[in-house]
Amino acid sequence: MVIGLPELKSPPRICDDCMTGKQHRASFPKKTHWRATQILQLIHVDIRGPLTPNSNSGKRYLITFIDDFSRKIWVYFLVEKVEAFITFKNFKTDVEKETDLTIKCLRTDRGGEFMSQEFKKICDNNGIRR
Repeated sequence: MVIGLPELKSPPRICDDCMTGKQHRASFPKKTHWRATQILQLIHVDIRGPLTPNSNSGKRYLITFIDDFSRKIWVYFLVEKVEAFITFKNFKTDVEKETDLTIKCLRTDRGGEFMSQEFKKICDNNGIRR
């Protein structure tokens, strides 16, 4: 089609890794298949950090609780990740007293701080699915 360019020949062997790298990923769905229909039915939890620099009070991590129905976000600052369990218990007590409802389901990234036996025990005792 263009005068003066050499004709390119296809390679004798097609590399699987090259073909995989050129593939396009399917887009993320615009809507989820299931959404909460009431407050505290589904809570998303995640921990971020370590943050640099530390805050003036020495906090290095933050934990977020997001209600799937209302999209309300609660943010707590932590010195260490091990404080996540105590923070969750405090959060659970506060929001359940405030709304007179109970947390039904908790969605996490299955990080180590959410997989401890004491965390599993409090969820089992309170009927919280994970």
